Amino acid sequence: MSTDTTGRSPSSLQVVPGQAELKATQIPDDEQLPAVPPSSSEQAQILERQFARRMEAVDTRWSPRQTTLRDQLHHTNEIWDDIQASEERQPRYSSPWFYWPFMVALAVAEVPINRFSFELFFQESPAVALLVSFLVGGLLVTLAHRLGMMMCRFGYNKKRKNWWGEVLQIAAVVLLIVALAYGVSILRQGYLAFITQPEMGFGQALENQEYGGAAIMALKGGLGLDGWIFLLINLAVVAVGVSAAYFCHDPHPDFERVDRKKHKLEKQAAKMQAKRADEEAVEKRRFANQMRRLGA
Repeated sequence: MSTDTTGRSPSSLQVVPGQAELKATQIPDDEQLPAVPPSSSEQAQILERQFARRMEAVDTRWSPRQTTLRDQLHHTNEIWDDIQASEERQPRYSSPWFYWPFMVALAVAEVPINRFSFELFFQESPAVALLVSFLVGGLLVTLAHRLGMMMCRFGYNKKRKNWWGEVLQIAAVVLLIVALAYGVSILRQGYLAFITQPEMGFGQALENQEYGGAAIMALKGGLGLDGWIFLLINLAVVAVGVSAAYFCHDPHPDFERVDRKKHKLEKQAAKMQAKRADEEAVEKRRFANQMRRLGA
């Protein structure tokens, strides 16, 4: 085997690459260096896409409910317009926050008037007598409410229904009110008569706890001056209730209900729109702050 002048074999020689070969074997710069961060314009586009997605989510959350409410309000407005065109006036009625507490107050006012009427039967249970008195007062006020509503809407109903039927209903309610008030008055008169000037038969019946017999004796007497006074007081309270029902409701049977529903839907629509606007404002402020920081 031949050797060179230095005494090394040719196979042991190492080839030193040239400068061109070194450059060819180097890794490209874009693979060595980390990724370049997005520019400001690219970041702005990302923020805009995120903002658009958030606004779309707000729209998805609120639009179906607003559409349903809008359809209900549109249908209610059509009914309201039809009634208003036929009646040629605005609805007339009072707030339920006034009417119903007032009617309850009338029922409570009946309690001291009628309490003694039931002492014949519940002498040993004053609480029961008070409860029965309140129930009777509630019944009288309920009948007054019914009578006032029928009188208020008599003019409308007689044109579209059998007006004789309306008259009979009014007469039946009036008879019920008078009969109930008369019975309560005569019971109270009988009890007070026993307290002030007890008769032997009546007093003996009470002492023997025969309250039914005592009540029968009281009913036989008829109404005196005191009884008529109690009857007139009860009827006066009922008349107040009838007047309240007459003047606090609209003569058209549907106008009041539709008008209340209309205002309720309008309030719901305004409240829903306000909540949606608040959410949209929050997203707009967030986007504006992000864009301002990006510009800085």
